[in-house]
Amino acid sequence: MEKKTGVLRALMNNIKRVSIIFISLILVTVACFLFLEKIPNGYVGVQYSVNGGVKNEILTQGVKFVGFNKVTEYPIRLQTVTADSLNLATHDGKATNVSISYSYKVDPSKVSSIYKEFGSVSTDDIEATWLKSQLLKTSRAVVSRYNLLNVSGRESTKVQSEILQNFQEAVKNKGFIIEDLSFGVPDVDEETKKSIDAIIKAGQDNERAKLEAETAKTEAEGKAKAKMIEAEAEAKANDLKTKSLTDEILKDKELDARMKHGWLTTQAGQAIVDTTKNSK
Repeated sequence: MEKKTGVLRALMNNIKRVSIIFISLILVTVACFLFLEKIPNGYVGVQYSVNGGVKNEILTQGVKFVGFNKVTEYPIRLQTVTADSLNLATHDGKATNVSISYSYKVDPSKVSSIYKEFGSVSTDDIEATWLKSQLLKTSRAVVSRYNLLNVSGRESTKVQSEILQNFQEAVKNKGFIIEDLSFGVPDVDEETKKSIDAIIKAGQDNERAKLEAETAKTEAEGKAKAKMIEAEAEAKANDLKTKSLTDEILKDKELDARMKHGWLTTQAGQAIVDTTKNSK
């Protein structure tokens, strides 16, 4: 009987030990969730204490002890955001929808200011509200200075560059750094699209005609220049030949001619060749 009682007592002790260990593990796990915060790579964290407000210490990546403080994370590596179907109006009164994508990150030195400005709002919510409103505002201001043809065609790169610059200026003071921006193709109604295509085609045909005319002109100028060079060369050769005919050379030529054809004399207005003189 005593043996059974001892076994039972040992079993109860073991159960108590296991229960204590299990409860301790649960408490440790709960404490980890409550008091520790893991900051992902490419993010920083801002702590907010109910008693002391925003803490100046910025949490970098890794597991950090934060106690009961609330942590809001901000990306310091590039994030890509796409704003679909922004309603924009061109200078000529054409309404269009455009998708704009941009890449941004948060200035690490200003995350405390961002938290004070926006509170515990997540960056996803900031992207969908404030950043989108700033993008829409700057895009409308830029696009309103161009007509639809320019926005859709050759001026699209310039429009994109101006939107990027204005957007950067609008948000940098709040701590957001815009690195890049991509301006999509404006979505217009079918009738307007056909008109744009016709104008673009006409412009292409005009450019092709100008190119062909310039080519023909260049070829004609080339031929004329070649002829001019040839004429100048011939004139120079004749001039050189004329200058090289000295009196002695002319006399020699005259003598050769008389030796071959005889002496030429005139009598009663007629030319008579005396060939007998050749034998002298």
